[in-house]
Amino acid sequence: MKNVLSFVLGTLFGAMIGSVVALLFAPSSGEELRANIKTQADSQYARLQNEWQKGVKEMQTRMDKMSSDLQALANRSKETDIPA
Repeated sequence: MKNVLSFVLGTLFGAMIGSVVALLFAPSSGEELRANIKTQADSQYARLQNEWQKGVKEMQTRMDKMSSDLQALANRSKETDIPA
């Protein structure tokens, strides 16, 4: 139990030290970093929206084609079932 506790405390202490060092040596301010993250997030969101719309349109096209193919098959089936 003592080993686990010391491992957890060491990990937390290391994470805090790493965070402080990262902030001290960061090439941009926190405000600039947040602005860059927001810009990238907005860009990725727009890209994902475009991809989603393209996927929806493609799926609708495929569903329409499948529906018309099934309708044509049903019509052909009715034409060949001529009662004797």
